[in-house]
Amino acid sequence: MTPESWPLYHYLPIIANDYCFQLWKKFQFNLKITRPRKTKLGDYRFRKGKPHLITINNDLNPYAFLIVYLHEVAHCATIIKHGPRTKPHGSFWQHEMISIVNPLMEIGTFPNHIKEALSSYLKAPKATNCSHPSLTRALGRYDPPSSLVALEQLAEGDEFLFQAKQFRKKKVRRTRIACLELSKNQTYLISCLAQVQPLGNNGNSRNSRNSRIID
Repeated sequence: MTPESWPLYHYLPIIANDYCFQLWKKFQFNLKITRPRKTKLGDYRFRKGKPHLITINNDLNPYAFLIVYLHEVAHCATIIKHGPRTKPHGSFWQHEMISIVNPLMEIGTFPNHIKEALSSYLKAPKATNCSHPSLTRALGRYDPPSSLVALEQLAEGDEFLFQAKQFRKKKVRRTRIACLELSKNQTYLISCLAQVQPLGNNGNSRNSRNSRIID
């Protein structure tokens, strides 16, 4: 198999294909492209006696797809090198994530605004990029247009739909926002980057491209 014939060729930035192909050859994991999932963009699975498996959602833009792929390959490399009892996003995984991403940073793979945000994220990689909003926003610039917007773009007092429930935006609390669920009159904290559907009675809502969260 060549990089041009492997399953991910049309999902990744062209410049990254050969490197990602070599990672696949090195670690010998199975790949599965899946339909969009609400709870995650990709994952890594390993069971004793079974092949390593990486799954990635098929609706990601090329840069988001690439970072999810590298994130999951870092999990695979960590298990192979350090055993299945290592913490999923502990120091071994962080080291692998940094070492796997760095070669792509050196060959001009990413636009400058993504490279800058990714460099900041790699100083202390986390389980998801929702802990690093600038990276999520940078990746979201390459998503297709959508009627959904990031919650942070609504004005305080605006109403919206999220997970089939109607909310009113209240106060911002760091990376989460207090929102009133109207049917139960209860307040919940929702990620500032959560994708929500603004309701027609809002006067200050703005449309945007999707922001995505890496799981």
